[in-house]
Amino acid sequence: MPKFFSSVFVKLFATLAVAGIAINLGIILFIGSFRHHISTSYESHLVRYIDFLVRELGEPPDLERARRLAAETQMKIAYDSAAVHWSTHPAEEFPQPHRYHLMRFQKGRIRAGSYHGNHVINVAQHDGRLTFFVPRALDAEQKIMRFGFILLLSITLLLVAVYFAIRRVLKPLRWLEHGVQQIAQGQLAHRVPVQGHDELAALSRSFNAMTRQLAQLIKAKERLVLDVSHELRSPLTRLKVAMAMLPEDCGKASIDEDIREMEAKITELLETARAVGTQVELKRTPTDLARLISASAAGFGHRPPGVRLGDLPQLAPMAVDARQIEKALKNIIDNALKYSTEKSPPVTIALHARESWAVITVRDQGVGIPPADLALVFEPFYRVDPSRSPRTGGYGLGLSLAKTIVEAHGGHIEIDSVYGQGTTVCILLPCSETDFDAI
Repeated sequence: MPKFFSSVFVKLFATLAVAGIAINLGIILFIGSFRHHISTSYESHLVRYIDFLVRELGEPPDLERARRLAAETQMKIAYDSAAVHWSTHPAEEFPQPHRYHLMRFQKGRIRAGSYHGNHVINVAQHDGRLTFFVPRALDAEQKIMRFGFILLLSITLLLVAVYFAIRRVLKPLRWLEHGVQQIAQGQLAHRVPVQGHDELAALSRSFNAMTRQLAQLIKAKERLVLDVSHELRSPLTRLKVAMAMLPEDCGKASIDEDIREMEAKITELLETARAVGTQVELKRTPTDLARLISASAAGFGHRPPGVRLGDLPQLAPMAVDARQIEKALKNIIDNALKYSTEKSPPVTIALHARESWAVITVRDQGVGIPPADLALVFEPFYRVDPSRSPRTGGYGLGLSLAKTIVEAHGGHIEIDSVYGQGTTVCILLPCSETDFDAI
């Protein structure tokens, strides 16, 4: 189902619109039934009135009296008999008898019918027939139609007003939806507006409290990593001093190598955690991406299964922070090599243009990433290999740092992987001329 039709707002308004249409149809049926009732009742009363007029005209009816009554009542009167024929109006103004349902109403010698709201009444007399033609009551009909139109218009305007009222009432839901999107993109400082004191306002306040707590937890986690890393430096320094005082032997060399490895990892952890936890500051310069890719890949030639450069066309220089992009690219290449085997084909790096983007592609044919882990690989400290073995060493910060750097340039990272077959990571950097405004 399309998103538009699954909206709560659309469902509420659709329910209201159906109710409004049902009300309008009910009013139309009511007005039609009311008109029919009036018409039927009108004929009954009209017949009684005609009976009175017949007595007033006499028998046989008098033409002068008929003209006077016609002028007073706006009726048209005619009389037909074997000897006499007269009418108060010209013959062409009288209705055609075949157009009327003359047997619609009958009472004794009086028969009445109607056509398009006009009424005709025949009164049988001893030696002739008296006919009354009564034009439709336009004023009454117009009042009924005007009333019905005003009523329908009022309900329609009411539905429009309710439409905007529903939009206003449900506005906090749109704010919450936007807030969830911002939080999903890592904007933990975003807060949704709080309007009113209803349940949606309470939900907005709870959402803001949740995001504040979430931001505090993440900051506490980052602070813990930094603090622990700093604290570990002191005992490592003391160990190095103590090692320097020991006599030279094989055991000392092994311990010294372990200490250097620990110190290197702590330094890496500190630098990466700082970069992930803070906004990357860029120093943009015109950069040849093909040359940058070649330089970044050069340091991995000794690691199996190796790195192979694919197509590297000479694109126009781009305004990027070369040092930061190189760091992001190296982290992705390093990750590709870690999760490849010695028998895998080399990791391939290529460059191409896609519309207004420059795309750097790093493709390996290693172990791949399970579908359940694919959406989490850019999260800080997340690792697909939970064993944290020396072969796949690291702290789960490389891809997160790469994502932070690329997004700081206005780009984004795409990742696609088939478990057991390999992974492809694409760095997309905007290559519009506006990138050079900061230079």
